[in-house]
Amino acid sequence: MLDLPDNRERALSTRNRILLFIIWLRMYSTYFLLSNMFGISVSVIGTEINSMLPIVCNQLNTFIVWPSVREWHTLKGIWDKLPMAVGAIDGTSHRIYRPEVESQYLYYSGHRRYHCIHTQVITDANGIIRYVESGYCGHLNDAQQYGLMHRIGIDISFPEDVCLLGDKIYPNRGPIMTQYTADQLTRKDPLMRRKCRKLNSLIKQYRVTVEHAIGELKVYKAVGSLWRHPRHMLPSAVKTCAALVCRRKALGIIL
Repeated sequence: MLDLPDNRERALSTRNRILLFIIWLRMYSTYFLLSNMFGISVSVIGTEINSMLPIVCNQLNTFIVWPSVREWHTLKGIWDKLPMAVGAIDGTSHRIYRPEVESQYLYYSGHRRYHCIHTQVITDANGIIRYVESGYCGHLNDAQQYGLMHRIGIDISFPEDVCLLGDKIYPNRGPIMTQYTADQLTRKDPLMRRKCRKLNSLIKQYRVTVEHAIGELKVYKAVGSLWRHPRHMLPSAVKTCAALVCRRKALGIIL
C-alpha cells in the first residue's frame, strides 16, 4: 500500500483515499460524482486529489526505471531484423482548455488543431516505458521537444552502438534512427530505394511498441481526455499513470 504521510484527521481512511485517487485517474470522474460516491463534500474531494497527486507521483516514480548501459545491451537482437534497435521514442498530446490569460499560441497545436500539452515517451524493445517527460507547450513538434529533453547518451547514459526508433520528424542521428523521407527515396537508385523502403517498413513495424505503450497510458482518462485541472498538475498525472502502467506489467496484469 502507498504511504501517505499525513497525520491530520481525514474524512476518508487511507485505503479509501487511495481508491478515490485511482478512480479519479482511471475514470477522470467529476468531483460531484466522486462526492456522491464517497459521501464527502466536493471541496474535500478536491483537497484530497490535490494533496495526493505529488505524493503518489513521487512514490510510484520508482517503477519507471532507465536501464543501465549493460541492460540496454541485453536488449539487442529482440527485434531480430533490426538488432541494433533496442527501443523507440514517440510523443503524445493531452488536450487542455484554451488559455484565458497566457498566449494561446504557446499551447495551440496546428497539427492537432487544439490546445494541448505534449509528452515524450521512450520504451524498450519489450514495450516497457523507460522514460517519460511531460509539460511541453502545444506549439512544439516532436523534434523541438526532443531538443529540449535531457540528452540521451550525454545527460542520460546510453550505449553508442545501439539506437532508438523514431518517426520522420525526429533528427536522424544518434541515438535516433528514423525512416527515410519521400524526398530522400526519390534521390536513390531503384535497388537502394527498395532496400530503404524495406527499412522504413521495419521501423514502422517495431515502433508500434511505443504506440501501444502510449495507448496503455491513455487508458487512464485523466491523461487520455480533456484535462480540466490546472496545467501544472498534468506532468505529475502523466508520470503517475505511466508508473501504474509499468507496475501493472511488472505484476503481469493484462487489462
